[in-house]
Amino acid sequence: MKFLSMCWFCCAAVVAQPLARHSQPVSQWRMNSRNYLQAGDARSFAVSGRTGDADELLCKVGSVISAGLPGRLPRKELFEAHAVATLVNRHFPSEQSILEPCAGCGLLAVFLVLLNRLRHVRCSDKKRPRIARELAQCVEKEWPFLAHQIRWEEADLRKTTLKVAPNELLVACHACSFLSDEMILAAKENRRPLVLVPCCYETEPNLPDRPWLPNWSWKRWPWLQEGAANRLGRSAIHSARMNVLQDAGYHVVQDEIGRQITDMNGVIVAWPRARNMVPKRLALYLLCLLLVLHDLCTTSLVLL
Repeated sequence: MKFLSMCWFCCAAVVAQPLARHSQPVSQWRMNSRNYLQAGDARSFAVSGRTGDADELLCKVGSVISAGLPGRLPRKELFEAHAVATLVNRHFPSEQSILEPCAGCGLLAVFLVLLNRLRHVRCSDKKRPRIARELAQCVEKEWPFLAHQIRWEEADLRKTTLKVAPNELLVACHACSFLSDEMILAAKENRRPLVLVPCCYETEPNLPDRPWLPNWSWKRWPWLQEGAANRLGRSAIHSARMNVLQDAGYHVVQDEIGRQITDMNGVIVAWPRARNMVPKRLALYLLCLLLVLHDLCTTSLVLL
């Protein structure tokens, strides 16, 4: 027991010590670092948020997590979640229902709701990790409404088909490997808009037949040409994904988050083209014309 107490005291002392990054503003920190946020980071975030050195919301969330959950969240996760949420908010500012598959720790959902407090986010992953529960408890102390606007469900997309509601925007930041293709398939089949940050590109694909994983099959992603696109490299995979969305009637744009956060920083943003717009406009034009003709006829009868 005495040994454990000494260990705790030593760990607390290390955490309390000023770190090298604390001499720099947050904007100068290594954003791709896998090092964990520590209690001492809270003050740096507070100062940078107050002085305008870094985004105010980023610093507020960073300060809350550093103080309330030290040593549990990698620094990269904070910067990446904020960057993706900001990008989503720029392209789809009014979307209020969001589905986030492969949600991981759930930090992206936190930023999405804080950027638009009318939003509700449905997080999904094969299993809700412990860090996701700890993070939720931490941020809900500061923003209690998050408990009602972010909900979780567990689903393994290698076994089950992703169900997207008619009003949901599909956002995926951690859809590794072929899970990115599952996101594209789900968006296409449900005609829903998509923001996808692909990662972990499979350039030497191997998909053995696994009956217990029915969704893990080349047949579901024909645009990959049974791995031929993968073997051509990351750019070929990215192009194949964008092309299949365009062929399915989507507007597709390529955006990015900062390379200082990750070198896999390309983002696919896609939304369905409006259907039947010409017939609707034509119908409206004809209706207006009929109203004008009706008024002219009425006026003529009165004059007679």
